[in-house]
Amino acid sequence: MNLLNRRSVKMIGYIFLSLFFFACAKIPVYQSQNLSGKPTPEFSAIPTTHFDKKNNIRYGVAVNDTNFFFTATLSDRTIYPRIMRSGLNLYFDPQGKKSKKYALKIERSPDQLNRQNLQGRPMQEPGMNGNIAAAINSTLKKVTWDANGEEFTFYRSLHLYAIEVNFTTNQYNELVLELQMPIKEIPLARDHTFSTGLEMGSSAPPMKGSGSMSNNSGSGRGRGSGEGMGRMPGGGGGGGRGGQMKGMQQHPTGTNSSSAVSSWFKVAL
Repeated sequence: MNLLNRRSVKMIGYIFLSLFFFACAKIPVYQSQNLSGKPTPEFSAIPTTHFDKKNNIRYGVAVNDTNFFFTATLSDRTIYPRIMRSGLNLYFDPQGKKSKKYALKIERSPDQLNRQNLQGRPMQEPGMNGNIAAAINSTLKKVTWDANGEEFTFYRSLHLYAIEVNFTTNQYNELVLELQMPIKEIPLARDHTFSTGLEMGSSAPPMKGSGSMSNNSGSGRGRGSGEGMGRMPGGGGGGGRGGQMKGMQQHPTGTNSSSAVSSWFKVAL
């Protein structure tokens, strides 16, 4: 075997070895904070001790006797306009992998898209003085819980649903996603674990328009800067906190704004 063939065989071996390790790589496991016997917590009280360095996202997960609480602090400001335009999805997989059969989809309603198309006014991206959390809450009003093909779609409404989704900002002007969800809705493995994935699509070219998004105010349940977006029938409480996006950076740092964001981890209840 000549030198060229040896190098080719060795290269092929490295490729297969890399693919093997990639396939066998396990997603991180996050232990949820146990709040059994305690009242519904403030989301600000849930420690965000889990960190996705690649996507610059800090997570906090907690559970009490009836509900699962999830919070994601999105430190990369380049993804805020993308969330505004395209929404985001949160997936659940009882097999601990990256299946998308169970999906919570947060997006614009058809009426909003139709009005925007008729007016010919693309949504302006958040500016320096924009209240980004309130703007996202008022834009992404459609929430769909797709439980393995059984879809339930609801819109922001006060005190009507048990699944609650809200966006707010923290003291550092970072966007925070908050979710409260009944444990019975989450597909669990026998060991009470599941994997979850937060995904946002690729960025579209920057939009320019005359619409203003600054100083949008929420009229929700007093959960800070944004309105509660919706809950699934059955009631359920939950307070939160908020803040106002007063100074978004003109040159944010973080993940590449042209690539999709995909962040997965495993939760142990």
